[in-house]
Amino acid sequence: MTTTLSQAREDFAIWYDSKSEEYQALIDVVADHTDFIIDENDYDTFIEELVNYGINDPTDFQDAFHGEYEGHDERVFAEFSEQFVDDCGYSMSPEFLINCIDWELVWHSKLCRDFHTVEFKGNTYFFRNV
Repeated sequence: MTTTLSQAREDFAIWYDSKSEEYQALIDVVADHTDFIIDENDYDTFIEELVNYGINDPTDFQDAFHGEYEGHDERVFAEFSEQFVDDCGYSMSPEFLINCIDWELVWHSKLCRDFHTVEFKGNTYFFRNV
């Protein structure tokens, strides 16, 4: 039997309403910052994983969250490293040098100490160690 969209929405609403206000707030912030976590089971499992890392409420999540990347391999660590350096406002001058940087090495030699990753359903989530 196929679940209709309206039934899925109703099921989600019932599940959501069964949660505490604090848990609902955490669901909301996770939903605002991620694209691949979409159903009730995903939220419960992902939030359980977050709690294992000490992320217990929306503020903890917002303070620590640094991105969601599709996949879980060295490419993801390189993408995160390059984006993080760019977000910090560091400029590469001359610009052609940016293609000479080993972004995987940046992750493994520096950033991996300051961040932890959560692999969930084949995707990678980066959190600053708090």
